[in-house]
Amino acid sequence: MKTALRYLDLVLLFVALSVIFSNKPAEARDDEEVTLVGRISHVEGKLLRYVEEENDWVLTVKDAPFGLNDALYAGDFAKAEFMMPNRTWMRTGENTQVQLIDLNPDATTVDVASGLARLYNKSDDVVIKVTTPFGYVVAPGGTVFDLYVGDVSLEVIAVDGDVDFVHSGTNARYEVLEGYSSIIADEREVASGNGTVDAEWDDWNRERDELWETRLRRSKSSAGYLPESIREESYYLEENGRWERIYYEGAYRDMWRPTRIERGWRPFTAGRWTVYYGDNCWVPDEPFGYVTHHYGSWIYVETHRAWFWLPPVARFVADTPRFFISFGWHPGRVGWIHSGPSIGWVPLAWDEEYYGHRHWGPRTVIVRPYTVININIHRYRFIDEAVVIPRDRFYRGTRYTPFVQREVSRDIIVNNYQPVTVINNTVINNYNVDRRRFAFNDVEVDRKPHVTVVNRINANQRTISGIDRIGRERIERDLTRLDVRSEPPRQKADVPRPVLTTKLVEPDNVAKPITALDLKKKEIKPRERERQIAAGTEDRRPPSERGREERIRKEERTGQQPVVREQERIRQPGEEQRPAEELERQQAEEPQQVREPGQTEEKPRLRSPREKGEEVERGQRPQDQVRQPEAGPRPRPQEQEIERQQAEEVRGRREPQRPSERRDQAEEPQQVQKPDQTEEKPRLRSPREKGEEVERGPRPRDQVNQPEAGSRPRPQEQEIERQQAEEVRGRREPQRPVERRDQAEEPQQVREPGQTEEKPRLRSPRDRDDQQQAAEAARKKKEDEGARQQEQAR
Repeated sequence: MKTALRYLDLVLLFVALSVIFSNKPAEARDDEEVTLVGRISHVEGKLLRYVEEENDWVLTVKDAPFGLNDALYAGDFAKAEFMMPNRTWMRTGENTQVQLIDLNPDATTVDVASGLARLYNKSDDVVIKVTTPFGYVVAPGGTVFDLYVGDVSLEVIAVDGDVDFVHSGTNARYEVLEGYSSIIADEREVASGNGTVDAEWDDWNRERDELWETRLRRSKSSAGYLPESIREESYYLEENGRWERIYYEGAYRDMWRPTRIERGWRPFTAGRWTVYYGDNCWVPDEPFGYVTHHYGSWIYVETHRAWFWLPPVARFVADTPRFFISFGWHPGRVGWIHSGPSIGWVPLAWDEEYYGHRHWGPRTVIVRPYTVININIHRYRFIDEAVVIPRDRFYRGTRYTPFVQREVSRDIIVNNYQPVTVINNTVINNYNVDRRRFAFNDVEVDRKPHVTVVNRINANQRTISGIDRIGRERIERDLTRLDVRSEPPRQKADVPRPVLTTKLVEPDNVAKPITALDLKKKEIKPRERERQIAAGTEDRRPPSERGREERIRKEERTGQQPVVREQERIRQPGEEQRPAEELERQQAEEPQQVREPGQTEEKPRLRSPREKGEEVERGQRPQDQVRQPEAGPRPRPQEQEIERQQAEEVRGRREPQRPSERRDQAEEPQQVQKPDQTEEKPRLRSPREKGEEVERGPRPRDQVNQPEAGSRPRPQEQEIERQQAEEVRGRREPQRPVERRDQAEEPQQVREPGQTEEKPRLRSPRDRDDQQQAAEAARKKKEDEGARQQEQAR
């Protein structure tokens, strides 16, 4: 008997100790790995979420969570955008089925069973793995790729960077290269596609990219306060509040204060609760609500009589101060209270414990069945700011602001309300049977996905249950075990292009055989857009022989983007292919022009007839003329005017004027002028001397030596030859040729910086006659002087 009593005492003692330790909060370590959850950042149309507890579908909304094993299906004309905290993004189009398989700091694994999706890997430390019914894609950091998944085939297109595709039917690995062919595969074979994208889909993605670039440029100041994982959320903070330096807990701290709010605003009022994997999750109805209600902590500052939000820190380190907000996602950090027909919640302070059914983040206490946890309601620091609403409004509407019972004071709460760890049947009588607890709004789903969609989800769930964690190391290890195959052949007739069947049906047809239903089929790419594909893709070495290091793009090596050659240009329908010999000859004659990065091809400017004429005079050949030999030095305007005057003098039977002559520097070497040596001016010659020079000089046109090949006679020389020919035929006195003094006789004049060349003044015929008479008088005077000196000498 005594032995039995002794054992009974031990049992009672064990039970008492278990109750004592269960009452003590089991706070999670701050450096423990947290649960990553993404968010739905944008929705167009209807996006449905599968509820496993009810085997049913609900309509999800913007700023709803996307994590754990969420499965979604997009309706007709629907588009959505997803942002994960490891800096991987995903966008989906209509009739697309996606399911998140695993989300870790270094890896994102998602299943795309049908439809079209574009995935972005914005982190160099993360890898993306996308599974499909026909294989999976692995994308390293800094890559973007498209997936078009149809009923019997898929297409993979590398938009930015290179990705790998592993075919499930053959377990073969292929590299999908940016700017090259795409990969098309069914269950048995793999082929190369044309790499085109859907124009509407590509335009929408480009608009979203530009929108986010603009947002991030405008929110640089707020971005500096946030960890890199959630830095994209800084835009909403920049547009809806301001950062202030607030004295709190013995030091000044940077806090964010909302400004675009209504009077009497409190956290967790503009939105609603929904059950998310067993815990109530906050779905905000205000632009800044997601980041401020799932990360960090709200703090009420008495000195300012206002709410401020404290952002989280990136990670816990040994020298982190006692006061800090750990990084981690929570469904909604509140403490629950209830009394009769009312239910309420209190925003938790930064160091107060959060109770839930799974470990979400730091300071989370997991509530287990049949565990009794006593909570002291007096210990809630912000009990005065509790939010209380009628219980029947808890799972209704999209925001609680109109139903908040503001007359409930602290004394009423302390004396009449009971604290609880989680919401259950004790708080809401019909909690376990209320199907609206999983809804995000009050909209009913009229058309639901076929049972084949659910079968794919259940198959993924069985796969997930058998694995622990899908990290980057594991994904890369599995990929490197496979040898890279050579590039597949061009698209075969037996590898069809992806075609998609719409699987949204009436609720009565969900379980019927899909073959018995008349479902609409759609082209995934109804309006294709050609992408630039490098020429000779099928003739190049396989990717396995080239290696990634050999495929560095030219613009990355030199900073220049080469112009596409004719062979590389995509021909239009019905356009004949030009012979290779003709293309090579054209490219040899016209060298390629190199454009700078981002520079578009410059279209030729339309030129006026005057400009075209000037080009011909300068030696530039029109496009419709045969290419001429290169011209010599282009005559200056002064020389052109002199030639024009000479032509007029020949036609008018008058003696041409003598312009200054210049021989080319290449014909005679420069004469070096000695110091103090004056320039020797040329002696004026008589008409007789000039005529004798012409007789000794150039021969008539039919006897003049022809210019060497590759050089064209100058216009001045052509005019002299024409005059000489006329003199021979007309038996008249030859005209005086145009003389040009050597440049060595007259040294070059050095112009000062900014000084323009002084053009010579054109002289009139009267000026030229006066100059000739003066020269003749000077000559006669000199002759008379010489004769007089000789007479005196005799």
